[in-house]
Amino acid sequence: MKSLYIVCIMLCCTLSFSQTKNEKEERIKPSEFPEVARSHFNNISGKVKYLKFFKETDGDKQSFEAKFKYKRQHYSVEFDSLGKLEDIEIVIKEKDIPRATLENIEKYYDEHFKKVRLIKIQKQFVNITKRTDKQFINFILRKPNNKHTHFEIIAEIKTKKRRELRELTFDRHGNFEKSRLVTSSSYEHALY
Repeated sequence: MKSLYIVCIMLCCTLSFSQTKNEKEERIKPSEFPEVARSHFNNISGKVKYLKFFKETDGDKQSFEAKFKYKRQHYSVEFDSLGKLEDIEIVIKEKDIPRATLENIEKYYDEHFKKVRLIKIQKQFVNITKRTDKQFINFILRKPNNKHTHFEIIAEIKTKKRRELRELTFDRHGNFEKSRLVTSSSYEHALY
C-alpha cells in the first residue's frame, strides 16, 4: 500500500511538471472578441493605452485576451471562449515580490534547478469574490496592489541534463503549484 502511495505521488509530480505551453496567439479585430467581454472595456478604453485584442489557442482550448497599458503597468485580461473572465495578470519586477514569498520561490529553484534566469514575472488575479467580471476588472484597475492569487513566472532553467524555458506558477505565498514547458512558438508573445 505504501509503495502505491509513493507511485501516485511521483505520477502527480511528473504530470504537473510535464505539461507543455504551446500557445498560438493572433491579433484580432475588436468585433471578433466576445461581445460580453469586449463590453467590459467600453468605459475604460479612453483611459488605457495600446488596447489590443487577441485570440489564443493552446491545444484544444481557445481563449481571448485583451492587453493594454494602464497607469504605467502592463495588463493582460483573459476570457474563455464564451467571454467569462479567467484571470487578470500584471507584469511586475522581481523587486515587487514580497521578500518572504521570493525566498520561498528561490528555495524551490535551488532545490530543483542548477540555474534559473527570470524572463517575465506576472502577478495573477482570479475572481474568487462575489463581484461580477466587470466589477472585478475595475476593482483591480483601481487597486492593482490588492491581494493577488498567484505569481506566473517564465524562466530559462538549467538542470544537469538540459536547458529549457518554463512557465512556473506559485501561489501568493511562493508555494509551487505547477510548471509547464514553453515552446519557442509561444515564447514570443509570452514576452508582451
